[in-house]
Amino acid sequence: MLFLAFGLSSLQAQYGPVGFINYNDGINGITGGMKGTVVRVTNRQDLATYAGASQPYIIIVEGKFEGEGLNRTKDIIEVNSNKTIVGVKGAELAGIGLNINGKENIIIRNLIIHHADPDAVAARNSHHIWVDHCEFYSQDETKEDWDGLVDLTVGSSYLTVSYCYMHDHHKACLLNSGTMHYEDNGKNRATYHHNAFMRIDQRSPRIGYGLAHVFNNYYQNIGSYAVGGHTQAQVLTEHNYFGTSVKHPFENMYASSTDDASCAFWTDRGSYFTTTPSKDFKHKQLAINFEPSQWYNYSFATEQAAAIAQLYPDQTGPVAGLECEPILWPGNGAIDIPISARPTYSPIEGMTGAKVLWGTDKSVLQETSLDSLSLQPSTTYYWQVLAQTADSSYRSPVYCFTTAGEKASKPSPADGESNARLRVATSAEAKTGPMPLCWRPAAEAQSYRVYLATDADSLDQAKPISTNTISCQPGSLRYGQTYFWRVDVVKASGDVITGDVWRFSAPARPVRVGRTELEHLTRGAYAYLEREDGSWFKASNDSVIVGEAGPGAVTGVWEGENGSYEISVDFYDETSGQAGMFLSVNDKQIDSWKGVKQYGMTTHKVGKDVTLHRGDQIRIDFYTQGKMRCRIDCLDIKLKALAIGQAVEEGAITPATAIYDLTGRRVSHENLQPGFYIINNQKVLLR
Repeated sequence: MLFLAFGLSSLQAQYGPVGFINYNDGINGITGGMKGTVVRVTNRQDLATYAGASQPYIIIVEGKFEGEGLNRTKDIIEVNSNKTIVGVKGAELAGIGLNINGKENIIIRNLIIHHADPDAVAARNSHHIWVDHCEFYSQDETKEDWDGLVDLTVGSSYLTVSYCYMHDHHKACLLNSGTMHYEDNGKNRATYHHNAFMRIDQRSPRIGYGLAHVFNNYYQNIGSYAVGGHTQAQVLTEHNYFGTSVKHPFENMYASSTDDASCAFWTDRGSYFTTTPSKDFKHKQLAINFEPSQWYNYSFATEQAAAIAQLYPDQTGPVAGLECEPILWPGNGAIDIPISARPTYSPIEGMTGAKVLWGTDKSVLQETSLDSLSLQPSTTYYWQVLAQTADSSYRSPVYCFTTAGEKASKPSPADGESNARLRVATSAEAKTGPMPLCWRPAAEAQSYRVYLATDADSLDQAKPISTNTISCQPGSLRYGQTYFWRVDVVKASGDVITGDVWRFSAPARPVRVGRTELEHLTRGAYAYLEREDGSWFKASNDSVIVGEAGPGAVTGVWEGENGSYEISVDFYDETSGQAGMFLSVNDKQIDSWKGVKQYGMTTHKVGKDVTLHRGDQIRIDFYTQGKMRCRIDCLDIKLKALAIGQAVEEGAITPATAIYDLTGRRVSHENLQPGFYIINNQKVLLR
């Protein structure tokens, strides 16, 4: 029997699906049309019919299909969920784009797509999409620009773009919808690896809001910048090759400093720069707070950057025979797989049978039956499928995946986190909500019991929260308090596996009589620092808290005396869009208001006096909608009346007693005069 592996180089030895597409959220990793039948299409109408069908399909595309994009007229084929669209080498969509809107679990491979209007591949509000071994371009001899090549926008997530050849284009790849898009928050998670970007001006890719892992890509003849970021994006670039014609490998799109909500953060590891990148802020490495290995394994797929230049760009793009490659599930590098999972693979056209090679050592794989497998916790497995047809057999790449451990793992907030965001976004136009506790699944979990306490020794006495999911809602938590928590695994047998003890906290920032700058308080959800020292407007302390595209919050702890207070909030208003703001004390809403829709600093005075007690948590929530930002500057608190205590004699006060006047200032014993003072949080009369 002849086994075909397409004769590829070591760099282009197929890795299958690698990256964020293997993450279990919404669906348990990428499968495409694996559960459907294989069909071959040779005309545009059949492609549109099968791609748009509600059933899963593996669609093999053969031939060249021409569309109206060649005439600069919008022409797209809608792609539904659970599809694999793979071309025979040479398969071409000329002037036809693939459009994915609100769908999931889609694989697009081995196609040439060019001069598509508006985009070659566009995904909106979609997740788990793999674009692999495709060629994309748009410009012809007129150098006229089309829109995007691969644009993944409007809340799309869990995406991988791999081994694609992108060339002769202006703006190649988006991973965001631009600024001020709430739907992108918490989404836009994508992996770009082993792609070649040639004669591209910018966006290779451009990332906003989300998490991007960009490794082993080749860049040459880049006109403006290669990798761009904005609006709190977290970007890790690794082992990329930036050629001599790449002046700016990185671009922080809209920020001039880290004190800006538009700032992106990234780190580079091991990339090769043939020229020294500019040293100004736009290209400065800024610390990121995500690590891809917490989401998937990719170490087996990384190459040293210097080797990539010898192999690109000829070995990216479509490959002969790729339509005959079986795709396996779990995906390559998937982690935290339950041991109850049943590995499977996609059929190929004309398949008459298949052999499965399996083992825990990549160099020693033995033929096995998937039905006979018994997966073990915390184990990495390697496997390969040999799909047989009447006259040939085709090898998949060797995949690996790792099963979950016996205990829940990877807690969020992370163990030891000292700046946890205790408030999270719940919707686009609402106050923030309490932070959930999350973790990754255990190998044999039927359900979980979550214990939370302020003392590690008290966890067993805490009332557990039972859940069948990998998160729970503990309710509102206090700033300045350290919390300990544990997730116990309940197995189907009823046995319980006790989890590890994790801890987290969030700082308590003081609020006192007088002015409190809100940038000094603890931020939650989508609340960011922004410096405003007069270039746009003048903030009271040169900084504000800014909200963009969704809710945020700032919280402080009252350190004044018990009493009744007048409260006002200064914010900078805009005429576009709308901002909503809320004042709460200990989660009880005291007041709410909206912007007055005029440019300038505005003061909102709370309509009634507010009773405060030492230790109360004061929170300002806000949301924005439309094309605007919400900027809140400071909080002013004025004393109206204090809690009344008993009159005491001067002789009853010891030298160690702390005494304050009615404005909250400490008074030395030498300066005491008869009158009212604050002692032990009470207003007292000294005679």
